[in-house]
Amino acid sequence: MMPQRRNAIGAVILLAFTCTCGPAERVMLVFPDSGRAARDVYDIAMTRRITVSDNMVLHPDEFAGVVVDHRRGLLYVGSRDGTLLAIDDRTGELRWEYALGGAASGVPRLSEDGSLLLIGNDNGTLCALDLETHKPRWTHETQGTIRNIPVVYEGVVYLVTSRDKIYALELRTGAWRWQYEREFQTDFTIHGRAGLALQARAGQGEDAEVIVYTGFDDGKVVAISSGEALWLSNLAPQQGGTFVDADGTPLIDEDAGEIIATSQASGVHGLSLADGAARWQHPMRAAGDIARAPGGLFVVTSSLDGIVALERGGVRRWRQQLDPGVISSPLVIDDLLFVTHSEIGLLTYDSRTGELIARLDTGSGMSSIPIYDDLSRRFYATSNRGVLFAFQLTSS
Repeated sequence: MMPQRRNAIGAVILLAFTCTCGPAERVMLVFPDSGRAARDVYDIAMTRRITVSDNMVLHPDEFAGVVVDHRRGLLYVGSRDGTLLAIDDRTGELRWEYALGGAASGVPRLSEDGSLLLIGNDNGTLCALDLETHKPRWTHETQGTIRNIPVVYEGVVYLVTSRDKIYALELRTGAWRWQYEREFQTDFTIHGRAGLALQARAGQGEDAEVIVYTGFDDGKVVAISSGEALWLSNLAPQQGGTFVDADGTPLIDEDAGEIIATSQASGVHGLSLADGAARWQHPMRAAGDIARAPGGLFVVTSSLDGIVALERGGVRRWRQQLDPGVISSPLVIDDLLFVTHSEIGLLTYDSRTGELIARLDTGSGMSSIPIYDDLSRRFYATSNRGVLFAFQLTSS
């Protein structure tokens, strides 16, 4: 794998921020010296340290993402030290905190009425936190870790754990409804797992049939309804092998009647929504998460092959190779593509062409998923040294 050329970098801006707590975070904002895409796209509106800086850790990771509570003007974010923080969205001031009993490495979810915050931890506990009392209304214990964002629909919470188990729980009480599981893989697998894609059809409201799509470490992608598999598709290579994980969260393309899923071993696949039958495949190493982009494109990230933009049917539009490192789920806003990189920080591209627009080097990289809030036109990501950044979009 060839690293990105360093001599393609032009303008460099050094920025220092004093966080509400802890030492200053020093970052470098870099723009390419050529190309049509280079332009100012965001300002850094706020920073806040969310963990105590630990210089004894050579390569720290901060995976947790943010959820925005507009009603209360707060951001909620967990951290590797097991604390949930409620932070003022504008000033970065800490309003309150709650000890979760284990590292928080996922993205919280607000309930539909905004009264509960759902957050999982690495000990396998899902907590439904009452946002008025700041105390748990209920908890649900599972095996494994909970790092994927819970999905909420019509009073039901759907969640997945690292031990390949899917749960459906009552939102109001946490009572068990159903679960689906596959055999836990004891061989080596890739870190991380697929999240859940949900589709409601054949009815309205509570009468709708809810279908949950997800992938498993054995390379299978499954459509599940009320705890039963409707269909199962195998993305692993015919010759078998190791690291066949289907770790990318599937993407539903209803217009094409397809579910788009990824395999670490075989690439990107288009499957029939109706029965999981294979329609097309794009070979790609270590294919991960997927996002829609303008012009009918789908963007896929890979720690080995960088970023790839595909048209429907799996035809490649562009590819951008990156330096070695773990790349986050892609975030597409308008025509902009943002990814975090575990060794660099934040990278910004033109989603239509793949041209590099800007690079924010935090000095420690970023492993958290960038999260966008469309009301404020801000997105959020945390550096691996534990500094939360709020980025304000400046382009239309």
